[in-house]
Formats: sequence, structure tokens, C-alpha cells
Amino acid sequence: MPRYGRVALGGTFDRLHLGHEALLGAAFQVGRHVAIGLTTAAYLTRTRKALGGRILSEGRRRRTLVRWLRARYPLRRWTVVRLDTPFGRAVEEGIDALVVSADTVPGGRAVNRERRRLGRRPVPLVVVPIALADDLGPVSSSRIRRGEIDRRGRRLQPLTIRLHADPADREAARAAIRSAFPRARVVERRARPRLPRASGPRRRGTTRRPRGDGLELEVASRRRTGWVVALQGVGVRNGPVTLRGQRPSDLTRGLREWLSPSRAPAGRDRRASGPGRAR
Repeated sequence: MPRYGRVALGGTFDRLHLGHEALLGAAFQVGRHVAIGLTTAAYLTRTRKALGGRILSEGRRRRTLVRWLRARYPLRRWTVVRLDTPFGRAVEEGIDALVVSADTVPGGRAVNRERRRLGRRPVPLVVVPIALADDLGPVSSSRIRRGEIDRRGRRLQPLTIRLHADPADREAARAAIRSAFPRARVVERRARPRLPRASGPRRRGTTRRPRGDGLELEVASRRRTGWVVALQGVGVRNGPVTLRGQRPSDLTRGLREWLSPSRAPAGRDRRASGPGRAR
């Protein structure tokens, strides 16, 4: 049952993708009326966007968005308005909540600061997790424009995983990678992993920085605790964590489950893309 009356969100909605759908779906879950701001062509000329010249026209983006809304929510109340300023109608009276993605929370807070400046009450932020592609990077319009992934988050370019593991652990690590990423190319590094002891399923903070495209995976076996793993890539920082069990099959099962896009958290070290906007 919706908790709010009128909720607002906004974005460019270029090449409507999995992340946009998650954001819109959350808005319809919590709001009885969903107000959607769509950035105008004029606004985009004043805003830096990766490969901005490849962004679809305003009319084409609007038609795709409206067609999707009519197909998915034919009986619900929604409006699509032009977004020509950083805050749009999100600062107006009558808005009960803002729907933002996890990486645009700072933008949502900026909207509330502007509302306070205008003498209006701040509104709750409904935060939607970042949708992940099958390479665990974020699903975003910029990645689609670059030809890295499609709109469903499927990677279109070969994925390289650079493996750091002790010689005794490499065979088990390669088997685990093939299970989690069947199409990936594995490059073994001579440098040994520098993993601290870890516990728990979601600890953050890997010890290496990613080198260009692809992922860096570190694997180390621990006699008493199991396998310790960490992974890092552009927009992805997971680990180190402990995967319980001593056998190679335990590493395969644990790595496959841990790196599932539906479960693994996206990194938060990227800039927000603007006040409460979808990318």
C-alpha cells in the first residue's frame, strides 16, 4: 500500500534500462501519484554527461518513457514534466517524498536544502539500491552509450579478471571464477594477495586499486576460517569477506553466491549525478 500521496523523481532516462525501471517501480510502490521530471535538451547542453552527444533526443526519450509507463502502470496516476532546472518541481508544495537512487542521495539532500531555503518542509528520501550489471558494475546510461552493457545489464565487451592468489590456491580460484563468470578471461598475477583476515558477508575495503577495465580478485585460503576473498573494479568494492569451508567446491559455491548481481553491493565511491536524478 503506498505510504505517500505524491512522490517525485527525475532524470534523463536515456536508453531506459534496468536501473530506471527499478527507480520507477519503487516510486509506484510508495506513492499514489508519481511525478517524473525528464531533463530537456536545453538543460543537457548546460550539464556535463559522459558521451553527451549520444544521448537520445528529448522527444524520443519521452516517448519511450511514456510507452513503458502506459504498459506497466495503466491504472496508476503519473505525470511526466519537463525538467529544465536542477531541482524542477521537487521543491514545490504538494510533494510528499523524493525517490532517489543510492548514488544520488546527495542530490536529494540538496533538494531538501533548497526546500528549506524556500520556507518549505523537507520531505523523506526513498532510496533505491543501485542496479548491477552482470560484471557487478552499475547499470547506467553512460555505460550503455559506451557499448559496455545492454539495457538489461548484460556485458557486451569481454570481461578481464586479474587474479591474485598463492600458487596453491590458483586452480581452485580459476574454477570458482569460471563458475561465477563463464565468459571472463582470467589473467593471473604473480603478486601474492595482501588480504587481512575477514569475517562476515559484506565487509568493504579491498587492498588494491583497479587497473582500467575489468575486475581485480584476490583469493587466499585460511586454515581455520576458510577462504578470504576481495574484489574491486570501476564502481565495485566488495570485501574482504570470509567464505566458510576449506574445499575448492566451497570457494566455487561461495564466490558464485557472493558475486551474484542481485546480492552484491555496488561501490559508493562515484560522484552523484545530480539532485535526485537517474542517469
